[in-house]
Amino acid sequence: MMKAKELLNNTLKMLGYSDSDGNVELTSRIRNSAIVTINLVYGDLHRVVGNGEFEPIKSLEDEIKLPQKALGDVFAYGIAMHIARSENDGDQQQYYTMLYNARRAGLTGYGVVKNTWPRPEY
Repeated sequence: MMKAKELLNNTLKMLGYSDSDGNVELTSRIRNSAIVTINLVYGDLHRVVGNGEFEPIKSLEDEIKLPQKALGDVFAYGIAMHIARSENDGDQQQYYTMLYNARRAGLTGYGVVKNTWPRPEY
């Protein structure tokens, strides 16, 4: 698990939306849409790898309850995709959309693959 604020800060650093010391300064547009943006990605990934009913976050101090693989390998790319779009940063939006979709597809897997031929039921 990871706090939403930590995930958001890591994403903003990845996008380069920080100063030379790595300190993140939230613009009012990003701050006002952060919870909605995080919940968009959280809900999407919860449908893929989550357990139980989806409970959206209500503050940036809330924990994101997803497996580490989804948090570490996928989630930040989804947030980056949405933030870059809202900041009219087209090149980064395209790049992170491609990464998010590729990594998200990698989360779907099958524990057991059945090797069977389909048969009509009589």
